[in-house]
Formats: sequence, C-alpha cells, structure tokens
Amino acid sequence: MATPDFSQLGGTADAEKRSFWSRPEGILGLVVLAGLAGTGLFYFNEIVKFLIEVASNTLHLAFLLGALGVLVFLVTSRDIRTGLFFLFKTLMRKLTGVVIQLDPIAILKIYISDLKNKRQKMQGQIDTLAGQLVKLNKKIADNNVEIKQKFAEANKASTMLDRPGMKETASLATIEGAGLQEMNEKLLPLQRNIKTVLAFMEKVNQSADYIIKETEIKVRLKEAEYKIVKESSSALRTAVSIFKGDPDKKFYFDESMEYIQDDMSQKLGEMKRAMDLSMDFINSVDVQNGILSDKGEAMLEAYNKGEFKLVQLEGRADSLTPAPRPSGYDPAPAKDAGYRSLLE
Repeated sequence: MATPDFSQLGGTADAEKRSFWSRPEGILGLVVLAGLAGTGLFYFNEIVKFLIEVASNTLHLAFLLGALGVLVFLVTSRDIRTGLFFLFKTLMRKLTGVVIQLDPIAILKIYISDLKNKRQKMQGQIDTLAGQLVKLNKKIADNNVEIKQKFAEANKASTMLDRPGMKETASLATIEGAGLQEMNEKLLPLQRNIKTVLAFMEKVNQSADYIIKETEIKVRLKEAEYKIVKESSSALRTAVSIFKGDPDKKFYFDESMEYIQDDMSQKLGEMKRAMDLSMDFINSVDVQNGILSDKGEAMLEAYNKGEFKLVQLEGRADSLTPAPRPSGYDPAPAKDAGYRSLLE
C-alpha cells in the first residue's frame, strides 16, 4: 500500500513565495491606491488651495502668537512697565509744562474758578443737610406730641376697663407710645450728628471763602508783577536789539549793503573801462582837429596876405576881403587835457 503524501495539505511552496502585491489582497490594495491617486488628481486644485490656506493660516497664527508673546512679556516684565511708566510720566510733565508756559495766569484763574465751584457745591450740600435737620427735628417733635396723645389714650382706656376692648385699647396705645419713644431715642443721636456735621461744614464754608479771597488777591498781585516783568523784559530786549540788532534783519541789511557795494564797484569799473576804450578815439579826433586847425591857420595867413584862392566856377570870379584877426586869438587847446584826471 502506497504511503499518502501529506505535503500538499498546507499549500504549495510557490504560493508561500509570492509577494503581497501578487496576492488577492495586494491586487485589491493596488485598485484602492489607483482610486485614491485618481481622486487626488481630480481634486488636485482644491487640495492645493486647501494646503495654501492652511500654510497661510499657520503663518498668521505664528505672527499672532509672536505678537501675543511680546505683549505678555511687556505686561509681565517689571523693567518694561517701569520704563513705560516713567516715559509716560515724563511726556505728561512736558505737555503740562507746555500748557503752563502758554498762559500761567489763566491756569491760576482756572484753579480759583474750580475752588468757587466746589464751594458752591458744598453750600448746596449744606442747604440739603440743613433741610434734613429741620425734617428730623419736626419728626421728633411730632413723635413727642403723638406719644403724649397715646399715653393719654392709654390712661383714659385704663379708667374704662369695665367696658369690652378697653384693656386691649390701653395696651395698644401704650405699645405705640413706647415705639415712638424708642424711635425718638434712636433719632436723637442722628440729629446730634447732623448738627455737628452741619456746624463743621459751616466753618469749612467760611474758611473756604477766606481761602478763595486770599488766593484771588495773590493771583491779582502775581498777574500785575508778571505783566510788569514781561513788559520790562520786552523793553530791555528792544533796547539791546538796537545795539546788537535783530539777527535776521541784520543779515538782510548786510547782504543789501554788500550787494550795493558790489554793484557800485562793477558799474564804476565799467565806466572807467568805457572811458579808457574811448580815449583813443578822442585822441584821434583831437589830432584831426589839430591838423585841421593848423591847415586853417595856414589858409588864414595866406588869405591875409592875399595869396589865398577860392575855388572858382567857370565864368564867375569871387573876391574876398581879408577879415581882420580878432585880438587875443588863440588856437583851440588840446581837448584831452580834462579826460585823464576824471576817474583818477
């Protein structure tokens, strides 16, 4: 009998050597991956937009967290808070100084006006407190009258105890009178306190009136002193400016003087150069005049001797009578004698 082969019961060796992707589950995995890849390609733009938005939001979140961290550090750091406080204090002091320098007297008057407003407010409170005191006194007085009436009712009811309900009436009147008395006993300390406070506020009101009047006198005195000092300082600066001059105006004055000096120098130079250039022409004119003068004297001498002959036209003869030479006749002087020293 042949021995049965049990080696095939657990599967073949080839099946054990196959990879995951060659098995049925591997093929299913490939199909799933292909589907996911196709879906990713189909929604690629949406996925990219989503990723960009996530990155942008993450960047914004990082900036916000950084700013929040800086803010928390500034709030929790004692040195930073101290520095900011002193910086704010210095800035406010500078601004206050600027306001004070604009009109210090006006600030003093504003302070007085504020004191007057507070005093007026306090006077209104005094009036209100006085009214409450009047009401309280009237309340105590009315209670006293009512107490007497209740006790009288109790006494009367006590004399009529034989009648029904009189005992209860007497008891009730006694209880009401005792309650009113207890009320007055509690209102009396309050009335005393109100009187004390009212008297104190009256004294404060009188003192405030004195303080306000004294402060007004000081402010008026300080205003007069300040005005006199300012006018004196202004007059002194005006006097000093006469000697020193206003820097801005003096600058324009010096510039104007310098411009006038330069312009005069330039124009005088141009005049001198023009006269120097025209001197040669004047000299040549004087030379020509001298030549003509000599020629004229020679002609005059020939004329006096009867040797001068005029230009005669054909068919006409002109006769000339020698003219006598005037006494003191002197040839014309040289015409350049006065030009040389004009600009020397």
